[in-house]
Amino acid sequence: MQINTVIISEADKVNTIVPTYQENYHKKIHDFIANNSLTIVKSDPTKNFQRKLRNVINECQIILLKDEKWKYVNLNTSAPTIRGLMKIHKSDFPIRPVVNWHNAAAHKLAKMLARKLQTYLPLLYTFNVKNSVQLVDDLSKIPSDPYLQFGSFDITNMYSNVPTDELINIIDSMCDQHNISGKLKLGLINPCNTTIKQNYFRYLNTFYLQEKGLAMGSPTWSIFSEIYLQYIENTAIYDGLRHNNTAGYLR
Repeated sequence: MQINTVIISEADKVNTIVPTYQENYHKKIHDFIANNSLTIVKSDPTKNFQRKLRNVINECQIILLKDEKWKYVNLNTSAPTIRGLMKIHKSDFPIRPVVNWHNAAAHKLAKMLARKLQTYLPLLYTFNVKNSVQLVDDLSKIPSDPYLQFGSFDITNMYSNVPTDELINIIDSMCDQHNISGKLKLGLINPCNTTIKQNYFRYLNTFYLQEKGLAMGSPTWSIFSEIYLQYIENTAIYDGLRHNNTAGYLR
């Protein structure tokens, strides 16, 4: 007789736990892998990636002090691992993937890079809403109109849909706009390229490569996605708002 083991998983967005059969949990993880252009890698890429990472760190002569470069080399490296948080607010309880980067080779460099990008390339947050109080205040400033219609948009799989090649070009342009020198620009862009390429993870005993988008779990996730979203908002979305008599746009 086969006994199906029950495992305990965390729920997404709520502070609770969810018991589920191990077989069902594995199926949800593998369904996510199958539906998101993830491919199997024959061996652990960490050792080769660590070698390339050290070269990039040694070349970062502008944003890293020579005596502090060792701080950004993660000695006890391993491939990031994935787990799933159950979305109990949705039917069939799909998972939200969470990739643990704590022991990833680029973890320390990515944390530093996220801070440096915010320092050298400050963002405007023109359309961002901080909380519900600001949302109500901003909405109250829009003149009342019986023909006014509200629309809402949701981004599907945002991180995996950010085009990384275009993102690097955007960061390059932002450096020019902020009069960043050539050496400093390279000091920012080269680590960006490297952290984006740490785009693999392990589940059970198999390694998977994320072929497109931002690497899941990276500390640069939020700043990279914000840079790209603000670029889209200040170009394509802004043009659409201007030409379609839109009363307001808030994110």
